[in-house]
Amino acid sequence: MIYYTFDQLYCILLYFVKRLYVIIWKKQNVSVKCLVGKTAIVTGSSSGIGYATAVTLASRGCKVILADCVNQKTEDKIIETTGNKDITFCHIDLSSLRSVRNFASEICKKEDKIDILINNAGIGVTKKTVSEDGLNYLMQVNVFGAFLLTHLLIEPLKKSGSARVLFTSSMAAVIHNLKLKNLNKTDFEMNDIYRERLYCNSKACNILVAQEFAKKLERYGITVNSVEPYVVKTPILKNVEDFDSAIVKMAIACVVLTAKDALDVAADFLCVITKNNPRRTNGLHFVLSSVGDKPWIFNDQKYCKDMWAAMEDLVKLKPEERIVQKNSC
Repeated sequence: MIYYTFDQLYCILLYFVKRLYVIIWKKQNVSVKCLVGKTAIVTGSSSGIGYATAVTLASRGCKVILADCVNQKTEDKIIETTGNKDITFCHIDLSSLRSVRNFASEICKKEDKIDILINNAGIGVTKKTVSEDGLNYLMQVNVFGAFLLTHLLIEPLKKSGSARVLFTSSMAAVIHNLKLKNLNKTDFEMNDIYRERLYCNSKACNILVAQEFAKKLERYGITVNSVEPYVVKTPILKNVEDFDSAIVKMAIACVVLTAKDALDVAADFLCVITKNNPRRTNGLHFVLSSVGDKPWIFNDQKYCKDMWAAMEDLVKLKPEERIVQKNSC
């Protein structure tokens, strides 16, 4: 089990109180935006938030590309549910840089533009430590894969003129210890400490990635944000038995009691995606559909710059694939 100082525990408690206020008492916003003519990509769309988000987008007339490594005839289910026949499945394995590149290459060939990119796919815990690319497996699935994918889809996103990109984070990000030295740690034993820290760090990293993409892509009319769905009733919660710590199991079980339905969270995602005045809502972190706080360390420009450069190298970005920005963080 991980231990915290009194100050850390106080900050965590304050954080959760603020989150519970937003989740329990704040009225949910509902978007009535029509998405006919728009094209969206949703990763991790075979279940949970990804599936619910794909259904929500499809119900508004959006063309939806289901990006996942598991099909389960998801497109048939969504077509039957929404009546929208413009739904296609396209295989992608975020734990493989080669698979991400193959997927992006196919999308760039087939699609004139991408209006919405939902980087939602993620895992809670895993017994795998290293991917086929020699990267930390969980960090690659939850962060590095989406980081590379977004870079490779910049051209079709630019063609939209007003593209929206969303990275899914988590309330667990508040207890991260994300640093350069553990960004891609591969020499460790997968015990409870690393299971907890890895997930927290990956979700914090998604906030950082969204923030920096927002700065670098704003000049192309691309809006990038991160969103925190609190706790959702999805298959990812079933992994609680993989933890050995009884305290961790009890904590997760208590939080699950207030878990939200995936379709409700998808409605919040839609609100963030369709917000007006994108310049005022760019590079923000949302708790459901309300603006939330980011970890303070993300105000450190050198820290952000170093983390970004490290990820560019980890996913093997080519020189021409890197985003050049004079005033980058």
